[in-house]
Amino acid sequence: MADPSGSYTFADLILRVSTAAGIAYYGTTGQRRALIPVNNEYNFDLCKRIVNDGVKMFIAAAPYPSGWRWMRRLYELTFVATEITGTVDSATSTTLVDATLTATYDANDDLNGYWVYDTTNNSYAQITDYTTATGTCTVAAWLTLDGVTGGTTPAATDTYIITDVQCVEGDKARYPLPDDFGRPVGKITYTKDSSRSFVGGADEGQLRRNKEVTEFDSYPAYASARAYRKRKWEIVFDPSPSYGDTVVIPYEIGFDELELEGGLATSTSSTTLVNSSIANLYPDNYFNGWIIYIIDYTGNGSYATVTDFTGSTGTYTVAAWLAVDGVTTGVTPAATSAYYVEESTAKHPAGWQFDNAVLSACLAQAQIQIENMKGDYLNKFTNLDLAAAQLQDLRSAPLSLLKTSGDRGEYERRKSAVTYN
Repeated sequence: MADPSGSYTFADLILRVSTAAGIAYYGTTGQRRALIPVNNEYNFDLCKRIVNDGVKMFIAAAPYPSGWRWMRRLYELTFVATEITGTVDSATSTTLVDATLTATYDANDDLNGYWVYDTTNNSYAQITDYTTATGTCTVAAWLTLDGVTGGTTPAATDTYIITDVQCVEGDKARYPLPDDFGRPVGKITYTKDSSRSFVGGADEGQLRRNKEVTEFDSYPAYASARAYRKRKWEIVFDPSPSYGDTVVIPYEIGFDELELEGGLATSTSSTTLVNSSIANLYPDNYFNGWIIYIIDYTGNGSYATVTDFTGSTGTYTVAAWLAVDGVTTGVTPAATSAYYVEESTAKHPAGWQFDNAVLSACLAQAQIQIENMKGDYLNKFTNLDLAAAQLQDLRSAPLSLLKTSGDRGEYERRKSAVTYN
């Protein structure tokens, strides 16, 4: 049975828009099935812009006054329960050593999964292995505060903090919020197994003033969400949590533009693909972790995960090219091979139930922005697909069960939806 969770990716939507607009790429021979127009920078950029505008148009067409229910999320956050401070004895690009750890954490793997923060150089990592004989914490790589590889390797005498839960810069009063966080939409409550009730919202300035007067650990009374580094969000609690409680944070998702890059390779190897036309357009490591797909010419069908990206030359580095089965070795691409690179999570935010409406909105935007494009997509979106999406959204909300009048003893489902704060 197919898994009904795969909503259209950015690439899917671009392909459908470019095909409907008559600007799809059909390979070097012109005989291939329709492909994303990576061979033409203007058409490629136009389609990316149209799709993002289409998703925005769909979101803006939310039913009044309730808005889209699919945009509401609950995020469970567990506070730091264990906080360890110390000084680095020595470190490498994948280790941090402090012999004093062995006194308390005397079994191998005791700190596996914990987070370590070098507060001197502002880098951090998750601990993948702990060796008690030497007090050695092993990590995959040191990250910058933006969460990407390239963080500064700790040095001897640096101060560090280890926590059992990820927080911001090792401060147990600050926690990262989900990447799709847009804004809070209700009270922050403790989970049902807690004896505490809820955390009140407060202005960020009030929290800063409170901490300037006195700073102590207790059960948080106030919280404030605020922007933090490159369009990320964090939540700050006051006082700092003293216990590893779990709270539930209701929020509305925020739409961040979908991203995708591609083109024709200028040179390749068994572990690299270079596209000189994007040199100096993106910083180093920008595409790390993204998936690169070869879609035409030599290597067609091969793919790989990007392990490193060099912005000055437009060079993607991979461990190896894989075949479509993901197991056997793929064919190495060549110069002029067509490719695109996309995040594995680059899907429209509404979910697969709204695929038709989102696609319809993208095609409507294409008709608005591309002169003489044939079809009646704008009318189809406005009068057909949008109404169906709003009905689907209404059905996704919990409904009340009430007994009917009369002697039938039956129950009916009310059409009025539960109202959320």
